[in-house]
Amino acid sequence: MKTAVQNRRDKDIVSYTIYGNPFFIKTGSLGDIALYERGKLIIFVISKLHIKKAFIFKTNPGYGTHKIPGVYPDVNLLAQTRTRMKTNRMQKYLEYIKKENIDLDRFPDEFFIRFNTLMEERSNARDFYNLLRKYTP
Repeated sequence: MKTAVQNRRDKDIVSYTIYGNPFFIKTGSLGDIALYERGKLIIFVISKLHIKKAFIFKTNPGYGTHKIPGVYPDVNLLAQTRTRMKTNRMQKYLEYIKKENIDLDRFPDEFFIRFNTLMEERSNARDFYNLLRKYTP
């Protein structure tokens, strides 16, 4: 079984993947559906009205622990942002990671759990860079 992620771009809901490489993309009635293999790291953003959330999770068909809108079946949630400000900050950090050619797939789950805590606190960029430095292989 594969994990399906619904990417949408309509007037009410916008959802898209900002990290993860699907093995197949299928066109659906509401937008593209990306299919992922087991154990892949995905970062998925949902924007609805004035709410913007991001989810960092690993695909785990049949053994997932969390339901995420637009994602089937359940996945293992590693981190989540709940506000537009925190989601935008997370996206800024990801831009830095991409610029530095850091492969997030090589990071242990522990990194993302600590990253989640960092995103929930009033932290500064230095805290993020220290965390990244500690876990960069």
